[in-house]
Amino acid sequence: MTDSDASKTGNGMSAPEILPPRRRRLSAIWLIPIVAAGIALYLGWVTLSEKGPEITIAMRTAEGLEPGKTQIRYKAIVFGTVKSVALAPDGSHVIVTADMTKQAEPLMRENTLFWVVRPRLSASSGISGLSTIISGVYIEFDPGKPGTEAHHFGGLEVPPVIPTDAPGTEYSLKTTQIGSIGPGSPIFHRGLEVGQVLGYDSSNVANGITIRAFVRDPYDKEVRASTNFWNASGVSLTTGPQGFRLQLDSIQALLAGGIAFDAPAGVQAGERAAPKSTFTLYRDKDAADEAKYTVRLRYLVYFDSSVGGLGAGSNVEWHGLKIGQVVDVNLQYDVAKNAPRAPVLIEIEPQRIQVVGATGAIDPQAVLKALVAKGLRAEIKTSNYLTGQSVVSLDIDPKAAPAELGTGDAYPIIPTNPNQFDSALRSVNDILDRISKLPLDKLVLQANDTMKSFQDLAAGPEIKESLTSLAAALTSARELINQAKTDLGPALQKLQPTLDTAQQSMKRINTTLGSFDQGYGASSSFKRDLTRLMSQVDDAVRSIRVLTDYMQQHPESLIRGKTRGSN
Repeated sequence: MTDSDASKTGNGMSAPEILPPRRRRLSAIWLIPIVAAGIALYLGWVTLSEKGPEITIAMRTAEGLEPGKTQIRYKAIVFGTVKSVALAPDGSHVIVTADMTKQAEPLMRENTLFWVVRPRLSASSGISGLSTIISGVYIEFDPGKPGTEAHHFGGLEVPPVIPTDAPGTEYSLKTTQIGSIGPGSPIFHRGLEVGQVLGYDSSNVANGITIRAFVRDPYDKEVRASTNFWNASGVSLTTGPQGFRLQLDSIQALLAGGIAFDAPAGVQAGERAAPKSTFTLYRDKDAADEAKYTVRLRYLVYFDSSVGGLGAGSNVEWHGLKIGQVVDVNLQYDVAKNAPRAPVLIEIEPQRIQVVGATGAIDPQAVLKALVAKGLRAEIKTSNYLTGQSVVSLDIDPKAAPAELGTGDAYPIIPTNPNQFDSALRSVNDILDRISKLPLDKLVLQANDTMKSFQDLAAGPEIKESLTSLAAALTSARELINQAKTDLGPALQKLQPTLDTAQQSMKRINTTLGSFDQGYGASSSFKRDLTRLMSQVDDAVRSIRVLTDYMQQHPESLIRGKTRGSN
């Protein structure tokens, strides 16, 4: 039996063929969730790999902050997003929780600063944050200098004035009054804005206020050990020998306050100041210039007269130049004299006076003592009559009574002279007293009587007749002069040729004298007599000629005589 026969059944039909089971194929629709799961896993891995630390920021208010939308930026790069905003348990502030990127992790340090960027208007920085009107507010941070890693921070109400990575140097300024200076106030050097005020510490006002001042590079190299800082806020109006002086550093300093610095004139600059060095902040430039005078000698001056216009800061002058200032002015009552007096405490700065011809060190106290013995006295003088300001003037009075430098309880006493104004006022009062004692009423009555007598005399007929006669006489004299001009004119004209003929005759006579000189000799008696005669005749002719010329010019002199001043 063959295999073909065996495959047949008994009824002659073929047996069914048994096939192996078929494998099921995966449907293509399952590729979509697989790919999505892969993408999700990838995104999860990326998110986890890029996820940085979670931080919290304590803010005063959550104004403008939206969870999931508000970004956290540094140098315009997004480093995180606000996750949630919650109120602190005590209700004093809000706590902002934010998720930061992996890239932000090394920037989260203990001195990192956070603040909300929103539109602001300030006198120091002007208008800022205008871009947030369109993009919305965001949180900016400044990582500061390297330090310990931190995840909890306190937010600032206002942005920091200077970025922590800005090149420059920070200094400390000590003052007792801050005025209008605040964070962001400009710092000037010779008219250039070279820095800003970072802030100030007023926790211990009794010991002064400390201002943190930042000077940008390269201007921080100009800050030396001898540099002076002064308050440049507002407008300064002063009076001096040049009149009124208005000083204004800038409009910005007027609005936001300001500080200026420079090295004092005539003082060596010294070495560059180290960072965080402490300087004194003077009230103005004049006070800063005064700082170079380190030697100050105090004296007392007692005035019995008025000290109006004198106060702390008034000048002490010698020969009209400032050598110090007034420290304090008080009022005392002297029981022994039963009169008030005003003790004035002054400071003299001997470094203002140049000493010449000295061979060794000079003791200012000894010099002043010798000057007082020579007549040095103090008195009050008015320096400005418009404002009423006064000064204490030291001058040598050669007529002063002998005196010595007094010894007081605390300070030496300089003798004084009476107030110049009071002395002048007393002199004026004496003159007025003398005038008041004159019999002015009688003098006025006598003057009135005299004037009345003159009026009566002028109105009398005698004066009128005299004036009429005088007018007639003057008219007659004028007619006589005119007649003299008419009659004498021709005669004078005829006289001129006669004088010329006489002059020629004199010349001929001189010639004859020359011949006589040859005949009789130069020393003969006849020659001398004849010479003397001819000289007299020549003088007579010259006089007649002068008279003739004068009569031609002034014929009226025959009547009036020679007038004064005519030649």
